[in-house]
Amino acid sequence: MSLKNNNPSLRQKQQSDDTVSPFPNKRPRLLRLRLITWYGGLVAVSLLFFGVLVFLLTSQSLSNSVDASLRAEAGAAQANIRAELLRHQRLHADSDWPTPLSLSVIDTHSLSKDTLGITVKVFDQAHHLQYASKNEPLNITPTAEMYQHALQNADNPQPYTVSGPNKESLRILVEPIHKPQVAPGGQPGPVIGMLLVARSLSPEEATKTQLLFLLCTTGALVLITALGIGWGITTNVLHPLSDMVKTARDIANEARGVHVGNLHQRVQRPKGHDEMVEVVDTFNEMLAALEKATTAQHRFIADASHELRAPLTTIQGNLAFLQRHSDELPAEERKTMLLDAHSETLRLARLVDELLLLARADVSADTIVPPPPIEQEQKPAVAAPRGNLREQPVELDHSLLQLVRQLRGRLAMDQSSFQLKVSHIEPVRVYGNEENLRRIMLILLDNALKYAPAKENGHGGIITVSLERKGQEALLQVRDNGIGIEPGDLPHIFERFYRADRARSREGTGLGLAIAHTLVEQLNGRITAESQPGEGSTFYVWLPLAV
Repeated sequence: MSLKNNNPSLRQKQQSDDTVSPFPNKRPRLLRLRLITWYGGLVAVSLLFFGVLVFLLTSQSLSNSVDASLRAEAGAAQANIRAELLRHQRLHADSDWPTPLSLSVIDTHSLSKDTLGITVKVFDQAHHLQYASKNEPLNITPTAEMYQHALQNADNPQPYTVSGPNKESLRILVEPIHKPQVAPGGQPGPVIGMLLVARSLSPEEATKTQLLFLLCTTGALVLITALGIGWGITTNVLHPLSDMVKTARDIANEARGVHVGNLHQRVQRPKGHDEMVEVVDTFNEMLAALEKATTAQHRFIADASHELRAPLTTIQGNLAFLQRHSDELPAEERKTMLLDAHSETLRLARLVDELLLLARADVSADTIVPPPPIEQEQKPAVAAPRGNLREQPVELDHSLLQLVRQLRGRLAMDQSSFQLKVSHIEPVRVYGNEENLRRIMLILLDNALKYAPAKENGHGGIITVSLERKGQEALLQVRDNGIGIEPGDLPHIFERFYRADRARSREGTGLGLAIAHTLVEQLNGRITAESQPGEGSTFYVWLPLAV
């Protein structure tokens, strides 16, 4: 018989959980595309700026070259015209212009291959053409505006661009022609005509068109090449991120159920020492921390289950046996079995209380911000202890002496051979919860009593406590002459449920020192231990002073 889920909302949630994945199959390219877009845009803007700059400089250079050639041609024409007019004046004083006007220098130059298409024309004041160069002169006649422009800029004539009869661009230079004076160095004579020097800009425009095409083609090729190279570089740079995504996806895919994924995986460290290497190292450190935390959690759960199973098994077995054979057992045996069950119940309750205490301490520690380090040459401001309890300054020496007095009384009542000595006590005040501080000291003293040697030759174990100031800290020491701790076990004694082989014969859950370690850390302190097998152990607790 199959069971069907008739709850629509639950069925929809299950379907959603089965179909929605935090890591889609599609490989996102958004970051890569954004980087390529910015990179391509930067390259395109740079190419555009470079192309515009080259085009403008080339255009300006061509324009300057055309203007220089026009001025050179105009200078040669003016010198040739002056010579011809002077010759004509000596022969015909009553006429300004010879008929026809012949300019041998200009004719010779206009027929050469170096003329660059420059046309020279000479007009008299009546706008009659007096001379035209031999090289297919441009069909252009100066207008009244050209005459006016030439007269206004007689001292410094400037070339300018006009539109020719065939709608082509022409660069012209119009200069006035003065009647030459016989005496050299005199003032120029009256204006008797106009010199027009013109050149078509078609070759330059064709050159600029070719240059523009070349710049666009080259720019496009460079941009495409840069984008291809940029894509390859970006892919190579972001490859560690892809590996990180793949690793995270593999771990997540393995952890879809209740099981934790394979945290042994690591991302391959890229070469170099850049930010990406730092990201990969941090990611691997995170995985290592998660692996360590997960391993500790698994061990904690396994140890807790084991510790809880033992008393529960004893209780269950005794009660089940009593339920079946209570009428057959003597009263004394029934009482013994009930006492064993009660003892295991107390042990179980104590274990649960310790686990709850550690759980609350872990929750409080997760919201803690560590205080800044203390400057040695400045009077330190006492950092507030961590945790959610209301901490007040506590006279630690009074609490320690009171606890020692109580323990001595208990030892005396039990007629124990253990000796609890006080070596040195200084008055110190620390921040903290008095109950937690007493718990720390009680754990250390109880631990020392538990592993101190039994009575031999009339003498038992000796536990020595001391409390003193060390700079800006209070130092609590608890020393015993017990069985000691092996060097291989010493680094693990503050781990939860960890018990050395030599300590397994003693009563305990393996949580006492872990609780002390957690409570000390909540008070911004630290706890360490020194031990020699067979000679005893010493525990040190440093706590910041309350000033």
